[in-house]
Amino acid sequence: MVAVKDSTELDEMFDLIEAMNVPQGYRAEIIEGEIVLNPQREMHSTIIRMLTRSLEDARGMDYPGILWDVRVDFPGCLNGFAPDVALVREGARKNEKDLYRYQDLDLVAEVVSRSSRRDDFGAKLKTYAVAGVPTYLIADPKTGLVHVYHAPGDDEYTDETTYTFKSKFTLPYPEIPIDTSLWPRD
Repeated sequence: MVAVKDSTELDEMFDLIEAMNVPQGYRAEIIEGEIVLNPQREMHSTIIRMLTRSLEDARGMDYPGILWDVRVDFPGCLNGFAPDVALVREGARKNEKDLYRYQDLDLVAEVVSRSSRRDDFGAKLKTYAVAGVPTYLIADPKTGLVHVYHAPGDDEYTDETTYTFKSKFTLPYPEIPIDTSLWPRD
């Protein structure tokens, strides 16, 4: 099992973020020790809402383990991410800090923005694979492509499938149908 390093320092950094009074429409996370603010645009939130609706259709409207922009600490040096969408395994319980553990995630999804592209396809792709998250979905409204990474190996995903917006597909794990027919493009 890979350990989350510097947990206390991550807590201190998130306390700092709370004290910063992050402007409305931005989300803050800590990626490899840097506090990163990314703007949330309407198109971004529309895709998150539609993806969340697909997860709710599969798991039920009252399923408590569908998260968006909620802190999860990941392995590596100071990685406190707030994934756009995360699906928690059934039966998972929060830890003593009232957070879900990365080991309890079945799916993580990010919607790419201009400012998050490098992290979504770089640091997060590697970190989610190292953490053993079974499926990582990246929706890219600029290119109109959905990248589904699956089957994490030692430090990378061993399988990638790409779909176009306007398509329907089923995630490899968990087996959840996704309909992108109404997802907006940038």
